[in-house]
Amino acid sequence: MNRLRRRLFLHFSLQFISLAVAIIILFLFILLIAVLWITKDESKYNYYQTKVESISMNTGNSLKEISMVDGWDKDFARDGIWVQIINHNGEVIESGNVPDTIPNQYSEHDLHKMQETNELQGYSLTFFLETLYDEPYLFVLGYEDEARKLLQQIAAEFGKDGMVPKAHLKQVEDRLLSIDGYLKIYDANENLVQSFGSALDIDEELPLDIFVRKMAPDIYSTKTTIVKDPQTQALWVLYTPNENKQEIKLDSMKDIIIAFAASGVIVLVITIIISFWNGFRYGNPLFIFTSWLSRMGTGNYNEVLTEKEKKLIFRKNGKVRLKYRLYAEVFQAFYAMAEKLAASTKEREQLEKTREEWMTGISHDLRTPLTTMQGYGSLLESGQYDWSKQELEDIGRTIGEKSAYMLTLIEDFSLSFRLKNNASLVDFQLIEVNQLLLSIVSKFNEDRTLAGYQLSFSPLNHRVSLQIAKRWFERMMDNLIYNAIIHNPSGTAIKIIMEEDRISGLLKIMIKDNGIGMDEETRKYLFNRYYRGTNTDERVEGSGLGMSIAMQIAELHKGEIIVDSEINKGTQVTVSLPLHKNTKQLET
Repeated sequence: MNRLRRRLFLHFSLQFISLAVAIIILFLFILLIAVLWITKDESKYNYYQTKVESISMNTGNSLKEISMVDGWDKDFARDGIWVQIINHNGEVIESGNVPDTIPNQYSEHDLHKMQETNELQGYSLTFFLETLYDEPYLFVLGYEDEARKLLQQIAAEFGKDGMVPKAHLKQVEDRLLSIDGYLKIYDANENLVQSFGSALDIDEELPLDIFVRKMAPDIYSTKTTIVKDPQTQALWVLYTPNENKQEIKLDSMKDIIIAFAASGVIVLVITIIISFWNGFRYGNPLFIFTSWLSRMGTGNYNEVLTEKEKKLIFRKNGKVRLKYRLYAEVFQAFYAMAEKLAASTKEREQLEKTREEWMTGISHDLRTPLTTMQGYGSLLESGQYDWSKQELEDIGRTIGEKSAYMLTLIEDFSLSFRLKNNASLVDFQLIEVNQLLLSIVSKFNEDRTLAGYQLSFSPLNHRVSLQIAKRWFERMMDNLIYNAIIHNPSGTAIKIIMEEDRISGLLKIMIKDNGIGMDEETRKYLFNRYYRGTNTDERVEGSGLGMSIAMQIAELHKGEIIVDSEINKGTQVTVSLPLHKNTKQLET
């Protein structure tokens, strides 16, 4: 079945991982297309800003400092641009196609002026600040702006007192007509004082359009160039046709939505197809399993598969067909299970109930010493450890003790039925309980196979003696402690605590653990004979007599056992025994 478990795990894991990877690749592909499409559209509205941002992506793999890939500036001359990369100290660390007159070191004042004017030595500038690395880097893209150069020439040659004198109007208009431009001049009070040039269809603008033009200049029919006269504070605004004008469209967003919707439909269709395929592939074997279980329910163990089912599952050569090969071990297990069920039925009819109980009791109560002996045997057989002489003596001593304990158990099994029926007297002895419990707990602590569990004992701070049937009392405590061990994972802390309740006249022995706990149904039926609990995740073998025997022994001592438990928080088993005085023997 381990092979089947691994095969099923790998089969379904690979199937769902493949589906998940396919979906992720599809979405990444669509996302890549969407990013490229958005970038392409953005470049229509602000070409140079998109250009400098795309240049900033041509970096190496380092996340500490920037390094550009080879050939990052090969197309700058063709595009008529130059680029500098400036570090936090104002030093140019990389550059491409930069004119000789452009500096390679900038002061705070220089950068502030460049940011204010978006200009350097007649070149228009576009900036991008990269903050991905340990320190920021500024990408500066420069290009020649013919409209700005012309406007600066007109203002320098013909400007006087913030205006163009009438004597030069003809010359200025001729230059404006040569580029189909239109010039407006505003004084320091924002009053229009002059306007002349080509009659352009200038877009009507609102105040916020100043920012819109900066972010997306190519959505307007005209291009605006502004020069400020530092002496008169007059603004010279030149309008020229924008040959790169683009209409604002929602087609890209629409295409992205359609792409994602289409991918969703594709994923849905693929999922539906896989669901139907899984339903047909794995549903048919389940119908066969159900049919077999129905026959098992009627006691028909001889017919595992009908002739029709055999033809569906097996080929003529006896091999399992491909679509049922995943469950080959299951069908084999069915046949083995049918044989075992048939044998079990015959055995159940032949064995007497008392013998069955006796054998089940042996299976349960011998498991504790056998488990220890088997554990030591496995450790010695593995050859993984170099045992010292003292360790070998300890192991041998423990195995001897467990063997002797097994012999004692076998002798005592005949008394279990007397316990069940209260049929005889049992001899009691006045025994000091602290020392007795200490010896019981020490036995578990010295067991190397239980090293993963943290057992501790908290005795009373004074001596207390009870009339106890020592052998049976040890059996009860062994069962309770071992029950806390086998039903909890390694690493569980188990505490044995003694308390004396003088008001009620009871001695309480508590076995507390911080393990997995149990549900209410398990707690309710815990002391029923052969009850094994409802936790199907546990693989603990046994007859289910341990807690029943413990309760019988507690009742033999005129006591009781109370269980409190909570899932995932732990369990507390409390043994309450009466504090008898001057009693040498208790009658059952």
